[in-house]
Amino acid sequence: MNNKIIAALAVVIIVAAGCGSAVWYMSQSHQSEKSEVGGTGLEVFGNVDKDNDVDAKDADLLQKYLDTPTEGQAAAVVSLGLDLTYADVNGDGAVNTKDVAAIRAIDNGSYGEIRFLDGNGQVQSISTDISRIGAEYFCNVELCMILGVVDKVVAVDYAPYQLKDFYFQDDSQRDSVMNMANMSSPDYPAVNDMNLDVLLSFSYSVDLLKTKAEKLIGTDVIYLGLYQPNLLSAANSSYVHGILKAGYIFHKVDRAEDYVNWILQKIDYMNGISSSIPENEKPHVIMTNYQNSYFANADTKTLTLYNLNDPQGQACVLAGGHNVLQDIDSKAYQSGYSAKVQVDAVFNDDADIYVNYIFCHTVEYTYSGVKMSGIDHGYCTSDYTDFKNAWTNVNSRELVKAEVDSDHVHIDAGDLRNGASGGVLLAAYLAKAINPDKFTALDPVELHNEYVSEWLGVTGYDVVKDAVITYPTVTVKSS
Repeated sequence: MNNKIIAALAVVIIVAAGCGSAVWYMSQSHQSEKSEVGGTGLEVFGNVDKDNDVDAKDADLLQKYLDTPTEGQAAAVVSLGLDLTYADVNGDGAVNTKDVAAIRAIDNGSYGEIRFLDGNGQVQSISTDISRIGAEYFCNVELCMILGVVDKVVAVDYAPYQLKDFYFQDDSQRDSVMNMANMSSPDYPAVNDMNLDVLLSFSYSVDLLKTKAEKLIGTDVIYLGLYQPNLLSAANSSYVHGILKAGYIFHKVDRAEDYVNWILQKIDYMNGISSSIPENEKPHVIMTNYQNSYFANADTKTLTLYNLNDPQGQACVLAGGHNVLQDIDSKAYQSGYSAKVQVDAVFNDDADIYVNYIFCHTVEYTYSGVKMSGIDHGYCTSDYTDFKNAWTNVNSRELVKAEVDSDHVHIDAGDLRNGASGGVLLAAYLAKAINPDKFTALDPVELHNEYVSEWLGVTGYDVVKDAVITYPTVTVKSS
């Protein structure tokens, strides 16, 4: 049924676009009518007008190009604003009227195959006749819920399997969903027995993706790009593009576009406020881990600090915070995703390096199939004991007590980083904590409950009463 990954690379031109201002609608759900999706540069074959969708406009433009005499086609590319990078829709090596017909099929939903670049820029061509999905980690399972295809998910890896009571509302599916276990080092015979049509990968490792594609027979292995949201340029990020590509893969284009517009609206709202805060008025924040750190164990003299490339560091900027890592090591602030620093590099007598707020990221269930002890949290527990204990531990450290108010220490669930919200929920909680006087209309709890009910489709659920997401909990409601 399915085709394997095509080992080819494509050159992608990323078009930068700024975020405009937007009005905050706390209870707005997805639009019922078809609307234009924000952003540009979607890497789906058929997108020849360089926006973020494939529609009749693309077909019309390509037809105009083909109707132009050969000697005038180069000029037509410019005059029509055409990009032929994704014009060979059927992958036959030529651009002709068959591709126009293929674009029209995509536009009207009658297509059976889609070509696109994955989150690493590799070309894939797959059948859209999909009935058995394997989904790795929280982001991909939540995306399937958002798109309304969670009923086709037959297998998940270790971490979401532990939360199956939340992710699978149908009793029979909850009982039948299979555990792929550690998908960073898969048991390939066991996964092959699950007979998957498609596997949505959490890992972006090219080597691991290649190995999975080779060893999983008849299964399309796809990395959509959800690991890299880029809250500071979200409209053209691999995260947004990944959601839109999934819409085409699963024939859920409208739903994907509605969700992307919802996400972008929230980002635009927060950016409109945080970008107006003068740098010297921004609270100084460290975005860090609780586990394996000085905060969890006073004998450990290091901290991992997240930088501008990680959604946690981006959430700090979007919330109107100043990331202390850029004062400690400006190069580390922009290289990789995080930096390990000595604790005395953070807490010291240097007047230029100081901390107002601490946000500790936690992980309970890992992608490698391990449960981290002593830090229970997430959607399937309402017991705050471990988070309260972690908060107490952080505040008991002598270096913290000397510099940071206890109510400025926050313990946060890894779900905010590793779910399908792309860091938007994390930024909302962060913004309300560090800049409550600026974000007066923002209620992160209400926003999170909207995400759970309107997008994940879980009704009658409250993220404060039924889950452990952040501590101290946020109780301020919208004004």
